[in-house]
Amino acid sequence: MPKAVNKRICCSCGESLPESDFYKSYSDFYYDSRLPICKKCFTRRFFEYSKDYKSSKMAMQRMCMAFDIYFNEKEFDSCDIDDNTVIGNYFRRLNMAQAKGKTFENSISEGAFSLSGDRKKVKGKRVAYVDEYDNVQEEDSDPINPKDIEKWGIGYEPSEYQTMNAHYKYLKNSNPNCDSNQEIFICTLCEIYMQQKNAMRDKDMKSYKDLSELYIKYFKEAGLKTVKDSSESENFIAGVSIATIEKYTPAEYYKDKQLYKDFDGIGGIIKRFFTRPLKNLQFGTNEPDPEYSIEDGDDDE
Repeated sequence: MPKAVNKRICCSCGESLPESDFYKSYSDFYYDSRLPICKKCFTRRFFEYSKDYKSSKMAMQRMCMAFDIYFNEKEFDSCDIDDNTVIGNYFRRLNMAQAKGKTFENSISEGAFSLSGDRKKVKGKRVAYVDEYDNVQEEDSDPINPKDIEKWGIGYEPSEYQTMNAHYKYLKNSNPNCDSNQEIFICTLCEIYMQQKNAMRDKDMKSYKDLSELYIKYFKEAGLKTVKDSSESENFIAGVSIATIEKYTPAEYYKDKQLYKDFDGIGGIIKRFFTRPLKNLQFGTNEPDPEYSIEDGDDDE
């Protein structure tokens, strides 16, 4: 017996169509996690806005705003190659771990869009705004450091920025002498690591496995280490070596130039047993050995 196909009516064209003809939605505005407008009508409205605004990006922003869809400029730019496929590609991006469960509300909280209205401080701590019904609404968002946005880009949650910063610090501490090429790898690895955490949180084990394999691949290509080399022999610099020697064995000139001149006594041995006898033999002198010699005495001795 063929499986029954669930259908729904498009809010735009009024046709009864299978659920597969409607994009998925994470908005709580829609009871069945599907947009109320079919894919065909969504595409038609997208192209109308794209023509009016002369920008496919602005058109997608308008559609996301209208239907409570998460909009991330970075994700859209990675899809905006062909207007005929950009919509499908973008919605596939929204189903990935980094965007799963997000709506247009997240776009607002990330600073991509702003709402107008009177804002004031509530209890001296959290920022709030007054809506049209004079109800105080608190914003539930942690401030994002502008340096984090500059480093990692927009579109991440505050906790995701913290995860990437912590992993960046760990990799840098383990690889203090990395070059500029490894620095690029480290930043990429931090982004992959953050997505790994999100995939594990969402119990998306396939994405977690793929991201883990990608992490290992990039890590090996970068030639990084997970533990700092305590021996320091591999990266021991000549200048550091000299500084260490100077610290414990100074090389200053002694004021007494004769001090330690013949510290091992080899000079005395050569003079005593080699040069002294040769000198006596060659010049007829009679220089005695300082230790093994008999001094001349009186005649009666």
